[in-house]
Amino acid sequence: MLEFRRQVMALKQFSGKFPFTVTDADGDKQSEVQLAGKIGFRLEQEDMYAVFSVPLLATDPVKYSLAQDLQTGLPTSGGGLAYNLFGSGGALEYGANGALGRVVVSNAGDARVWPTVTIAGELASGFFYQRLDTGEVIRYDRVVPAGTTVSVDHRTGEVLIDGASDGSTYLTRFDFFSAGPGESFDVQFNSIGASSGTPLMTLTIADGHY
Repeated sequence: MLEFRRQVMALKQFSGKFPFTVTDADGDKQSEVQLAGKIGFRLEQEDMYAVFSVPLLATDPVKYSLAQDLQTGLPTSGGGLAYNLFGSGGALEYGANGALGRVVVSNAGDARVWPTVTIAGELASGFFYQRLDTGEVIRYDRVVPAGTTVSVDHRTGEVLIDGASDGSTYLTRFDFFSAGPGESFDVQFNSIGASSGTPLMTLTIADGHY
């Protein structure tokens, strides 16, 4: 019991926000919380159980399911051909198909959520990506070298290069979009100018719940 008390009281070391996960019948849901008062702890010696209370504040009222990482490279053409075999329901396919360079974003929750998008180089003049159903675009006009990432947080508008340096000044279009309850849509990834290697877009999003 004393060791348990020590672990509970160790929460006092958290001066900022930290993730808090609750598991219910619908699975795990997570929020960013911070301590909002004094931690209470009482040990019932007779019955050998402990009662404790930890007041927490979540400035964002949304609870998030497990985040998904949706990934795609740039669009590529292919030399593939497909011939329908009428009557059989099948097809003959020759060669490899191209890639659209898109991801399908969905939110199965009942609260609006915002994605974070991370782009990995090499992109000689930058990139843009677009929510196709609304036409909203994020455009970044600056080289993204090999081994470098640029992340865009659609909720806060923060743009970070390699997770540290501010890159927001290089955004020339910033239609930050979100996913409403039950929405599903495509996001298209494109380069500005030349690219080499294997540039990658990773869109991270989680269902939101009230």
